[in-house]
Amino acid sequence: MLQVVKCPLCLEPYREPKVLACFHSFCKSCLERQMDDSCAEKIVCPQCRVETQLSIQLGIESLLTDYGLESVMTRQNLSDDKGLIFGSPSSTSSSPPLIEPPSYDQNSNKNSSCTGCKSGELASAFCQDCTHFLCANCTLAHQYMHCFEGHRVDQLSQEDAAALAAAFAEKTACKCIQHRSQPLRYFCLTCNLAICMECTQVDHVQPTHQYELISDVADKQMAVMETLVQDARLKHSELLETYKMVDAAQNRLSCSLTRAHQNVDDATQTLIRIIEDNRRQIIKDLDNAYGAKQLQLTVIDKKVQQMAEKLAQTIEFTSRLVKYAAPTEVMVFKQLLHTRLQVYFSFNPDSNNILQTTCELDFPPLNPNVARQQIISIMGLVRGASEWPQGTMSSANTGMPPAPIGRPASRQLTRPVAATSGTLPINNFSDSNLIRPKNEYGGSSQSLGTFVTVDNGFSNQYEKWSMGLEPANGLQLAESPDLDLEKNMGISNLYPPRAQIKRQKMIYHCKFGEFGVMEGQFTEPSGVAVNAQNDIIVADTNNHRIQVFDKEGRFKFQFGECGKRDGQLLYPNRVAVNRLTGDFIVTERSPTHQIQIYNQYGQFLRKFGANILQHPRGVCVDSKGRIIVIECKVMRVIIFDMFGNILQKFSCSRYLEFPNGVCTNHKQEILISDNRAHCIKVFNYDGQFVRQIGGEGITNYPIGVGINYAGDIVVADNHNNFNLTVFNQDGTMISALESKVKHAQCFDVALVEDGSVVLASKDYRLYLYRYQSSGTTTAGAAVTTNSPK
Repeated sequence: MLQVVKCPLCLEPYREPKVLACFHSFCKSCLERQMDDSCAEKIVCPQCRVETQLSIQLGIESLLTDYGLESVMTRQNLSDDKGLIFGSPSSTSSSPPLIEPPSYDQNSNKNSSCTGCKSGELASAFCQDCTHFLCANCTLAHQYMHCFEGHRVDQLSQEDAAALAAAFAEKTACKCIQHRSQPLRYFCLTCNLAICMECTQVDHVQPTHQYELISDVADKQMAVMETLVQDARLKHSELLETYKMVDAAQNRLSCSLTRAHQNVDDATQTLIRIIEDNRRQIIKDLDNAYGAKQLQLTVIDKKVQQMAEKLAQTIEFTSRLVKYAAPTEVMVFKQLLHTRLQVYFSFNPDSNNILQTTCELDFPPLNPNVARQQIISIMGLVRGASEWPQGTMSSANTGMPPAPIGRPASRQLTRPVAATSGTLPINNFSDSNLIRPKNEYGGSSQSLGTFVTVDNGFSNQYEKWSMGLEPANGLQLAESPDLDLEKNMGISNLYPPRAQIKRQKMIYHCKFGEFGVMEGQFTEPSGVAVNAQNDIIVADTNNHRIQVFDKEGRFKFQFGECGKRDGQLLYPNRVAVNRLTGDFIVTERSPTHQIQIYNQYGQFLRKFGANILQHPRGVCVDSKGRIIVIECKVMRVIIFDMFGNILQKFSCSRYLEFPNGVCTNHKQEILISDNRAHCIKVFNYDGQFVRQIGGEGITNYPIGVGINYAGDIVVADNHNNFNLTVFNQDGTMISALESKVKHAQCFDVALVEDGSVVLASKDYRLYLYRYQSSGTTTAGAAVTTNSPK
């Protein structure tokens, strides 16, 4: 059963179908509309984005006609003319069904027979509208059937039939692309090409080239094609089986990764429990040793105090006696006093020499290197990766000759091939425009040349790197993608070596806050944001509240209290501001994992996400009021509207290691700071990875990222000092700064309009540092971050 085939561009039946190098077919007029006026040498397939080279002189005319599709359309038109309906009129498939095309023998008299039916009777008439020769029965059908009403039917004599048959055959014959007026009558066995008479005299001259009439070799060559199709079907089946194997391997790999993660977590928790038990035992031993020593010292202390009191009393009595009594009276007590004092003089409170021994407790400090080696030895190494092949994997096109859609521009023979060969020699196409490099392509009439997939090279390199592959060497496994990050990602071309980066010093011009539960005090300032009025909003996590200060650090108001009811907060860890409405967006960590919305006065509006979010780590609001939340552990981005409806969500587990901050730019891109990957990963709103900014040695352990009003990207990290690195949107580094004051650990940062950055530190204070970007003091939009704990 034939199908109604339609062009996928115009959704109409094909008109003059032309085939591209990728074997996708389209109407000639549709392809002409797809042509780019600035580049007439090539056309990009609208379906698969593969390029096809065109002749500069001929353009679309240099493309080959899809003869199989034309035959399908001819048969369909014939069936329609007879009032029959075939297939589904809604089909838009660009690939016609595999059917046997109508045979045509130029040397026979078949074209004088009826072409309107299958009877094979001689034609006695010709329909100018159907362009078919008609037998007596078809002529009768044209006279009485409604579907043929208005058709112009001419009666033919034998001479007229022969003349029309010859003209019809001449019109429908396949023409040579190079000599466009000549029909294709011969087949060159040397080049595997259909040629015309002029080709045999110019490019395919015997005896260098062997050619025969197409009618003589048609059966044999068609059998070769059938064999190739069968082999292709077998190869296709093999590829489908390989696809299933790859899919199963990916599933096994994913499951093994989950199991390995679980094993690592279990081993880590076991080690933590063992260390905790050991810690308690050591603390107990220390306490026991301390108690025993303390008891001994207490006994000595008590004896000393008692003897000191007795001796003091004796001294006082004797001094008074000697001073005020007569000698005879003194002599009365001499023996008693002498004996008592001798006892006191012989008193030794530390008869066991306890005070001569050490009175300190000591526990040797941990050697980190030894401990690390011991932990590695205990937990073991990853098994499986060492078994993977280290050689270069061949690409999909390796060793495959291009499909001979276009005619070669020259016919220089590189290796003779037997006429009976059923396969295409690779070298025969070495000089064809089909595989010729673009810089060598000229104005030949042979158009179908080199075709390559239009894609982003940097994105492909990143995909290879993210899978542990070396982009410079095809699909070769790299030993350490983390160590080779700068080379694989091309970062070395964007940034100077780390030894050459000179960071400017910056000092804070304001600080406020202290430990406590009162106004202006914090127990854990985990999140910070800045609104349009440059007020500083702080998420005071362990106090279960949000505090608001002006840009000078003066307290304004606070909202929230511990609880799960509306208006109550439970461990708020991040805060962002919708600059369009002034609303506060607050995320809560375990156990609630939800988002709460408050207006600019701190009044509760709504909450959502408790059944969706798992580990919210960063939050921001874009220019359209959409809430973007990045989750750690599950490595996922979820986009909400202001009412809690999910607009989009996607996984980033392939690219992220420990996301902790997020912001957006004017290009509808999402920038995520990755603490453990030492860089910023950029995605679009559909979840596709776009590029990377920064890298190890440039942005070590970033804690946040933001966009200032100049459009520059500001990255904050807490490696050694509090560092700021400024990039443009292309990822080129503009400036680098560092604080004079060292901070033990930083929680969060936010940009202020006056060119300052607010830093929330673990010492329960907030610091304001001033920075410059591109020679101007500018600052920016919403930014939320987090540092690892």
